[in-house]
Amino acid sequence: MSSITAQVTAGGGRIVIPAEIRRKMNIHCGDQVILSYHDGELHIATRKQRLQQAKAIVKAYAGEISLAEQLAAERRAEIIQLR
Repeated sequence: MSSITAQVTAGGGRIVIPAEIRRKMNIHCGDQVILSYHDGELHIATRKQRLQQAKAIVKAYAGEISLAEQLAAERRAEIIQLR
């Protein structure tokens, strides 16, 4: 992992994310990023990265099953039982 130094500025403790990192992370003006603090370190992620991580976690537990299709099938079965 490469490191780049950034300076905390006055006026709210702002940090400018260097252009090289913004390009690598596909961050553009106006984008929101997610900041998290773990073990004394600040981590920055985009919403897209977090969504991909969440999908990977769900896929690890659900496998190739479509949870939407499974839910729809359960609802159809419930409707049939009510009739």
